[in-house]
Amino acid sequence: MQAIIEALKDSSPAVQALGVSVGGIIGVFTTLAAFFLLIWGGTRIGRR
Repeated sequence: MQAIIEALKDSSPAVQALGVSVGGIIGVFTTLAAFFLLIWGGTRIGRR
C-alpha cells in the first residue's frame, strides 16, 4: 500500500486523479457488498 502511495506522489495530476477515482469506486462497492452481506445474513437468521 505504501508503494502505491509513493508512486502516486511522483505521478502526474491526471494519474493521481485516476488513482483517487479508482480507490473511491473500490470503496463504494466494498461498502455496498458489506451492507448486502449484513442484510442477507440478517434475513437468513430471522427466518429461523
